[in-house]
Amino acid sequence: MKPLRLFITVVLSTAAARAQTSTFGAESCAWDGNTDWIELRPNRPAPGDGIVVTDTHLFGYAWSANCGWINFGDGTPGDSIRYSNTTGTDSGVNHDGAGNLSGLAWSANCGWINFGWAAPADTSRPRFSLLTGAFTGYAWASNLGWITLGTGLLTTGSMCAPDTDTDGLSDHWERQFAGTLAVLSATGDSDGDGASDLAEYHADTSPTNPLDKLDILSFQRGATASTLTWTSRPTRLYRIAHGTDLASWVNSLLLTPDAGDTTTRIQAHAAGPRRFFKVEAVVPLAK
Repeated sequence: MKPLRLFITVVLSTAAARAQTSTFGAESCAWDGNTDWIELRPNRPAPGDGIVVTDTHLFGYAWSANCGWINFGDGTPGDSIRYSNTTGTDSGVNHDGAGNLSGLAWSANCGWINFGWAAPADTSRPRFSLLTGAFTGYAWASNLGWITLGTGLLTTGSMCAPDTDTDGLSDHWERQFAGTLAVLSATGDSDGDGASDLAEYHADTSPTNPLDKLDILSFQRGATASTLTWTSRPTRLYRIAHGTDLASWVNSLLLTPDAGDTTTRIQAHAAGPRRFFKVEAVVPLAK
C-alpha cells in the first residue's frame, strides 16, 4: 500500500475582482411592527446608495416609509476597519467577520438603532450566515421596538472586500494585522511559515505569527470514510477534497467550522489502496 498524503490548500480568488457592493435580491426587507417594512436594497435611493456589507462593517442607507432614511454608517470607520460607535461621527453597524452584527444605525426621525444589544451566544442576536447570506435576529430601537431581520426577510448575496492596492488582500484585513497596506503582499511570506500572505488571508490566519496557519492536526484513515481535524476560523468556510491522484479531486460541500479553533469532519470515499486528501479554506460570500 502506498503512503497516504495530506495537503492543506486555500481557494484563492482575486479580491480586486470581487463585487464592491452587496446584492440584496427579493429578500431585501427587515420588519418592524411600529414602522412597517424597512428596505435595504442597494439601489435605494440611487444605485450605490443602499446598504453594502463589507468584510468588517456595513454602510449606506435603508428606507422606511414611516421612518425615513436610516444610516448604517458612511463606510469610513475612524480606524479604517470598524466604527468605534463612541462618537456620532464614527458610528455605524459592524460585524466580526463571522457574521455577528454590532454597533448603531441612525435615523433622524427614530433615533439610534442598536445592533449590539445581545451577548455573542444569544440566539436572537442580529447576524447573517456566511454560508447563505441570510440575516436572522433582531435590532432594537427605543422609539421603534424590535426590528426583525429574519428568517426569510433579508439576504445578502455577497460580502465585499475593498482592495485598493489590488494585491488580492482585503484592505481591512491588511490594516488589522499590519496597520498599513504597504507591508503584506500576495507573494510575500511575512512570518516565514511557508504560507504566503495571500494564503494566510484566505485562511484568516495571522501573517505575522509563524505558529498560526491552516494545518491538518490529526487524521484517521478508514476503508470507506476517514476523519480529519484541522485548524479553523469562524470567519471562513471549508471544503474537503479527496482523490486517488493529484489531478482529479472530489470536493465536499462547503462546511461551516466547529466552534473553537479546530474542526473535525468524517469524509466518505470509495475504497482503495491509495487516497489523497486536502482541506481548503474559502472566503465566504465572495463575488
